[in-house]
Amino acid sequence: MNKNYVKTSRGVFTCFSSEEIKQNKPTLVFFAAMGINSAYLDFYNLFTFLDESKYNLISVDMLGSGFSSDPVYHQRTLENYSKEVSELLAKVGGSKLFIVSHSFSAVYLLNILHQKQKDFQVSGLIGIDPTAPKIMLHDTDQLNISLNEAKQSQKSNQGMDTDINPWLPDPLAKKAKKIYQKKSGNFFEIDELKEAVRTLKKTQDMKIGTELPTLSILSALNYPDYIKWGNPYFNENNASIQLVLNGHHFLQWLHPQLIAGFISFFVDNLI
Repeated sequence: MNKNYVKTSRGVFTCFSSEEIKQNKPTLVFFAAMGINSAYLDFYNLFTFLDESKYNLISVDMLGSGFSSDPVYHQRTLENYSKEVSELLAKVGGSKLFIVSHSFSAVYLLNILHQKQKDFQVSGLIGIDPTAPKIMLHDTDQLNISLNEAKQSQKSNQGMDTDINPWLPDPLAKKAKKIYQKKSGNFFEIDELKEAVRTLKKTQDMKIGTELPTLSILSALNYPDYIKWGNPYFNENNASIQLVLNGHHFLQWLHPQLIAGFISFFVDNLI
């Protein structure tokens, strides 16, 4: 995949994309979880099972994370994240735009899709163990643990508070370790974690409207919580699907081929 840069008024996003982007193909845009990770490195194995002759594949590193630049507006509020991602998606454009979101990034996209968008149109939302605000609000201990880890990492040149995709080839694994050590515990990660509860409270009553088809791929680890508190990303659209896979939160590391097959089925069915 090609490394390229998308300049916006709020910062420069680093994206990795298919070698040739074509307007007549559906575009899949991938976002990683909260924190410093690179979407390209997190979804690396999944990309190998998606057919680039059928889809435009684009992974996006959030501003302040991965390979992207620092954001112009430093506070990591729901509003700033939403405006940054909205401007990025407007530049991607296209009428066959599908968003693939892992974990907490789904909360920002939930807010974006809850608003009426004039600059871009989304054809489908795919969530891989997407964070449900009501679930997280009943388990804020993990946020506090992550915040403490980030603060400890900030104090240490060797510390690193994030996981690396265990199936990366060795050169990319070394690159991931280097960039994550550099960014681990930076201001933006810490501020995002400090803002997390406010972000969750603002979005706790939001749901994806029934007009948008969705695919939710949930982990068996967290499925009981979805049963208890609900999944705001799964709706009554006739094309919407909810699946549960055995495993932990990083399902794309455990089941890349299977998840790629589900994504292909979902997208192909809609186009």
